[in-house]
Amino acid sequence: MTKHRPSPSKAGRRQQQLEKLLEAIAIGDSADHLDHFDRYATTRNLEEIEHYYARQVAVSSQPDRKLVRRYRDTIIKLLSLSDKIGPEFFAGEIEKAGWSRRNPHADEMTLHMLMEEHSDKRDNVVTVLTERRLDIDHWLKTSGDTYRKRVVTKLAVEPFLQLLIERGAISSSKKLPRLQVTQMVEALFDWLGVEQAFRLTPVAIATIARRLASANPR
Repeated sequence: MTKHRPSPSKAGRRQQQLEKLLEAIAIGDSADHLDHFDRYATTRNLEEIEHYYARQVAVSSQPDRKLVRRYRDTIIKLLSLSDKIGPEFFAGEIEKAGWSRRNPHADEMTLHMLMEEHSDKRDNVVTVLTERRLDIDHWLKTSGDTYRKRVVTKLAVEPFLQLLIERGAISSSKKLPRLQVTQMVEALFDWLGVEQAFRLTPVAIATIARRLASANPR
């Protein structure tokens, strides 16, 4: 099987974005052994952030929310129709029709015996559909832009700022100008490919930086 690789142009662009990110956080490319080790270690830390963020974004890939709402609305209509038809009909005639379909040569008595024997395994479609509707309602409330921004915050911004704190670039006693911190995080966003709609504001970034720095006094 051929393994998919990014195109040379895309790979080159990502490398350029990584270089800009390293430059933004003052990581050079000198021949000094200590600088070389620092660059290597920091790059690995950044790649780890990228790995977990990209994995979560891939898992969080979502269908069109309008389509999901239509699916939910269809379930509601089905539940309404089921109620109008009546549960007795489904538990009686439709269940018997199912056994007849699977056992075309069975007589009426045999079908009733099968229904009685397997009554404890009877599928309650109404219950299943009701649970599915509730699950979809919950998903609609907890997903979307707010959820994506939370992913960006928890898996990209916070680990990145924590890395800067560990490097001593940010501390409770050494506060970088908001613009400088924002530029660093924006370089991270560019490298990770975070969409504009899900990027945090400078105020939000500064607030997170202060909170993390206060929790890790240096």
